[in-house]
This record gives sequence, C-alpha cells and structure tokens, in this order.
Amino acid sequence: MRFKSVLLAALISVVLMTTVVAPRASSQPDPSNVMKVECKLLLSGLTSIDGSGSVELTFAGDPAVALRTAVFRWFDANGDMWLDANEAGTLLNSFSSALVGKIYWGIAIKSATNFTGRTSGFIADHSSGLVRSEWNATLPIVLKVDFDGSGKMESKVIETAQGAYDAFAVAIADATGYSYDGALVVKQRVTTIMLGSLSNPDLSQGSVSAIRNPFGEVLWYSFSGSVGPSISVQDTMSYEALSVKENQQISFVVLFFGCLMILRMPGSNFDKFEKLHPKKFRKNAKRLKSVRIFAIVLVAVLVVLYFVPFIFSFASRNAIVYAAYLYLLVPFAIIAEHLFARSMYNKAALSIPDESVVEVKQALIEREEGAGEMLCKVCYMPIEAGLDMFQCTCDAAMHVNCAEKAQTCPSCGEPLFPQRARSIRCKACGETFMYSGTEDSYSVQCTKCGAFQEDIKAGRNYMVVDEDPRNAFMMIRAIGLSGRPAMCLTVQFPGKIRSEYDLREVSVKWFSDSSMDIDNINPTDLDGDPMEIASTFLMTSKEAGILVEGIDTLTELNGFDKVLAFIKRLNDLAAIHGSTIVLSLDKKKMSEAQFKTISDEFDEIHDYE
Repeated sequence: MRFKSVLLAALISVVLMTTVVAPRASSQPDPSNVMKVECKLLLSGLTSIDGSGSVELTFAGDPAVALRTAVFRWFDANGDMWLDANEAGTLLNSFSSALVGKIYWGIAIKSATNFTGRTSGFIADHSSGLVRSEWNATLPIVLKVDFDGSGKMESKVIETAQGAYDAFAVAIADATGYSYDGALVVKQRVTTIMLGSLSNPDLSQGSVSAIRNPFGEVLWYSFSGSVGPSISVQDTMSYEALSVKENQQISFVVLFFGCLMILRMPGSNFDKFEKLHPKKFRKNAKRLKSVRIFAIVLVAVLVVLYFVPFIFSFASRNAIVYAAYLYLLVPFAIIAEHLFARSMYNKAALSIPDESVVEVKQALIEREEGAGEMLCKVCYMPIEAGLDMFQCTCDAAMHVNCAEKAQTCPSCGEPLFPQRARSIRCKACGETFMYSGTEDSYSVQCTKCGAFQEDIKAGRNYMVVDEDPRNAFMMIRAIGLSGRPAMCLTVQFPGKIRSEYDLREVSVKWFSDSSMDIDNINPTDLDGDPMEIASTFLMTSKEAGILVEGIDTLTELNGFDKVLAFIKRLNDLAAIHGSTIVLSLDKKKMSEAQFKTISDEFDEIHDYE
C-alpha cells in the first residue's frame, strides 16, 4: 500500500512538472535578421567548477550576409570567391581560439574544438552556409563548437544573455572583424552536478525554468531582445558555492524524511484506531481513504515544490520557491497530516461498538413436553426416563449434570444437595448459618451479621488453585469489604467481573492492549504499566490486597520466566509494605514444573482441583 502511495505521488509530481518546466516563450524578433545562440552546458565539481558545453551560433538574414563578407575577406586564401573545407576549418579554428579566455556562466573557457587536420565531413558537420559557399550567398551561417572551462567555487553574479553576447559574438568579432549589433535569441540549458546552486534570478526580458534534484539542477534559460556594443542586457542570476537557502542536498534530506513520516501516519493512526476496538470487533476496523489521499496530496505538493522551483513563474519571471521554504513547509505538512488523521479517526472512533454495552443473549425457548417425554427444568432438553435424572423435592426434574451446575432448584429455589451444605457458627455474632461448602473459607460471610469467618492476614500471600476463579475474586472482595484497599489485575472485561462478583470496593485494572479506557494496562510489558500501577498502589496504601488473575494468558504473551519475575516482585513489595497478594491459577494450563516453581512463592495454597 505504501509503495502504491509513493508511486502515485511520483506520477502526480511528474505530470505537474511536465506542465510547468518549459520556459515561457519570449517575444521573438524578426527571424530573418537575427543572431541565435543555442548552448548546452554541464557544470560539476566540489572544490572548483569544471564546465563543458557545446554552442551552436546561427546568423540569419542581413547578419549572415555581413558575416559572410567578413569571412571571405579574411579566409578566402586563394581569392577564388569560393570557400572550401580547409578555409572553413581555418575560420572555425580562429573562432575556437577567440573563445579561450572568455567568461561564460561563471567559468573561464580554456579550450575549444581544434579543427586542424579535420576531415571535410567533420568541418561540414560543424558548420553550415560556408563550405562550397559563394561570397554573395544569403543562406544562414551556422557554427558549432565544443568547449571546456573551469572557475572558482565562490559566489558570483552571472550575466545570462549579456554573457552569451560577450562570449560568442565578441569571439566572432575577434576572429572575423565582424561586430554584431541587433536582435539576439538565446536558448540555454545548464545542468549542474555540485553543491553550489544557481538562484536569485533578476530577469527583465528573459525567462527561466528549472528542475531541482539531489545532485544539482537542470536549468533552461531563454532570451529574445536587442544587444550590441552599446546595448547592455540586465538579465542576471547568482551562483552561490554553498547556500543554506538554496541547497539541493540538504533540502532533499528534509523532503525525504518528511514525506516518509507523512506517508507512515495513515498506517500508524489506523493501528491506534484498530486497537481502540474490543478484540472481537477489530476485524471490522476500516482504513479511512480520506486520510491516505490527504497524505498523498501533501507529498505530491512538497515533491513538486522541491523539483520545480519556478512553478510560479507565470506570476513573475523572477518567482522561485527556494529550498529553504521546505524547512517550514515540511514540518507544517507533517503537523497538518497528524491533525487531520487524528481528527478523522477520532470521529470514526465514536462509532466503535462498546463491548461493555453490547450484550449478546441467547433466548431461552421452553419446549413443550411431548407424549411420554420429560424435559430438564434447567436446559429444557429431553431426559431419558430413569437415566441421568435428578428430581427436586418439588418434583422438578433435571439432568444430574444440570443439577450439579445449578445447585439450587430453578422452580422452588431450594438447595438441591442439602447434604453437601455445611452448618457453621459465626465467630462474630454466634449465630448458625448454612453455606454450600464449595467456597473458600476465607470468603465465607455470615448471612446474619455479614462477618467473614476467616481473616485474610496482611503480609501473607495466597494462591487459589481452581479452574473457576470465583473463590479468588471472593477473597479480594472480602478484603475490600473489610475496609482494606483492594485492586484486581485481570484479563477479563472489568464490567463483567464487577457485576458477576459484586466488586464494588475493588479497583479493577484490565490486561488489554486497547487504549479506550484509562484502567487498561499493557499485558505484554509487565515491567511497565502493570508493575508501576501495582507498586504505586502497594506503597501508597496500608495493608492493601491485590488479586492477579489470568496467569495462563500472561504466560502465553510474555513467557513463564517474565510472569514469574513479575509475581516475585509483587510478593516482595507486599511483604515490605504489609500487604496481601492473591493469585488465581489453573494448574491444568501449565506444566508441573511451572506450577511447583510458582507455588513456592506463596505462603498458603488453596487447591480445589
């Protein structure tokens, strides 16, 4: 999904770049009387500027006639008024020599194409309108020359159109004596691979566009206007050796990590949103397309602003988006995506089903007894006559297993197994009362005065071994009802155990990775929130009690060693602060060695299995 997002952002960027990268067309002078300079230049280097390029000069109309006259005057060696390849090569060599020393785009030209000994075909490829040309021809003259140069890595102002005139038109004048004065058309492409940057355009007639990249930039400049010995063109650009304001490498790093953070936010926000769902509803959590689209749009805008600095040149020929703007725009985009994603997912979170209020109940349909058929008063399924049947004193029939589970008659409410009930004399009020005999003596409460019959001593730790954690919950309830601070750390939903065990005076913390409730604690980081909450409770409460339930689940998530270390630390803290730890455990869900190891940590063990 993230790869598709990046690809989509890149495609949007390319489309936008192709629509804005071409320089604006300047008003064209009369093409019949013009000097045209078309040049491609490559600048590179770290400690100095190395440059290489190629230039194509075209003289058309009257300037071509005037230049041809000067050429025949100086280079028609045999005077036959016909220019051959050797004579054209001499002109080209003279032009190349005149270029040496000229300054063009911040570099000094050191060498140009050597035409000595070149073939007629090579000379013909580098010139047009000269070889086998008559003195009175009117065809345009085209000269092509390659050159190399270098310059210093220091800030400087570059004359764009005027620089082209001073380099190439003056070189023609030095070689032929013809000084050009008139319309000039410049089409320039400059490719840079260096730390330095070309910026700060100050253009009065020309236009510029560029693509910025991590290695440099590719810049297109065009100009159309009048030049001459007495006419100066004011178009300029600045070269800066190392500029924080316009540095392609630094800004690319900022852009890359900013876009990476923006594209990761939809996923990270969805992960948090998904965890807000109760476990049974998480598979229904849906990603919000609007959050992903907003991230892609932000990335596309940032990419375009980076790669196309002259995107707003339609408003002003000098408008440029400096790389330094990204230092502000990228953090702003990150914050915008964060706030948008959070607000959208917070809004979506309002529709998350609440497990505490979603209660699924199975309707109990009482079947009618058919002829010769007897139904159980607990499960309402047929009872085989004489087999597997238990009958209450009120004649209500049920399965033996159902009676074992119910303990009391669903019809009359009387105990089904009074022989198992025990009579006990209250240690507080002296009255005799009955209890089922299945409860832990530490949670037995007098039905007359409410007094507990066994004291759960502060400073002692108890382990209740039973498949059903009821006795353990009743012990922590007894601690709470006796006026001592009590807390329960459980893997069961708090609302369920509060209502089932009437834990009114007990604080309940839920081992859950959901972040919907402040009472949730991370079950996979026992040394984090669980230990911090429990230790704070024990240190700030006198003779407190803590129940830990769900050891098998915690062991599955963390491993037995981490769970054992957690229990040991709780027991140590309880001993130091005179508190009580109650552990609910089902030994069928762990090995004998594990059960033996963990049981050694407790003062009393109440085993019901």
